[in-house]
Amino acid sequence: MEAIFVAGTDTGVGKTVVAGALVSALKFKGYRVGVMKPVSCGGQEDALFLIRCAGASDPLEIVNPIALQFPFSPNIAASFEKKKIDLKKIDASLRFFKQKKYDILVVEGCGGLLVPITERFWAVDLIGRLRAKKTVLVSRSGLGAINHSLLSLEALRARNIRPVGILFNRTSGGKLSIPEQTNPGVIRKLGRVKPLGMFPFVKIDCRTDCLAKAFLKHIDFKFFL
Repeated sequence: MEAIFVAGTDTGVGKTVVAGALVSALKFKGYRVGVMKPVSCGGQEDALFLIRCAGASDPLEIVNPIALQFPFSPNIAASFEKKKIDLKKIDASLRFFKQKKYDILVVEGCGGLLVPITERFWAVDLIGRLRAKKTVLVSRSGLGAINHSLLSLEALRARNIRPVGILFNRTSGGKLSIPEQTNPGVIRKLGRVKPLGMFPFVKIDCRTDCLAKAFLKHIDFKFFL
């Protein structure tokens, strides 16, 4: 089983929609796909969405082993709930997925790469813990993408993680703005990373076949295989 980690440059950039669309596209191509949201804060909607995209029957507590109530960074949310985050739950979920013999496990991170899960373990550290061989970085498409993307690429490379590329997600419809038109080229040149495409704005309740077709049409799919 190969794990693909969907990382984000920040919170709210569309990791969940992109991860779900990737899952839908992989299933459309005939792969057996598992999904995982190791850490969630403020609800389990993201994990439930990934499960729906995968058409999976895996238990929610396995897909989302660390679920926190408050919409803060995990370390702060845990302190408010007077909980201790047990990273071994993530290890147990990974063992479960290996036994299921999926072809691919799509894992969605939480927030940006340097979001602290505990005082000594950050979101980026999930990539190594889950032995993900491929990491894709999701960025917003518009203003702010350059700074957040370049900082995120530095954080990955500081840990010897080479992303397969960066994917830009549109969070609104309409005509492409000037930043949306120019950001991919700037980030490709300055960040030395391959742009994988720009995912169009879609509603989160979009049908899974709609997500799959949108992903295959707009994103360079071969880098995920």
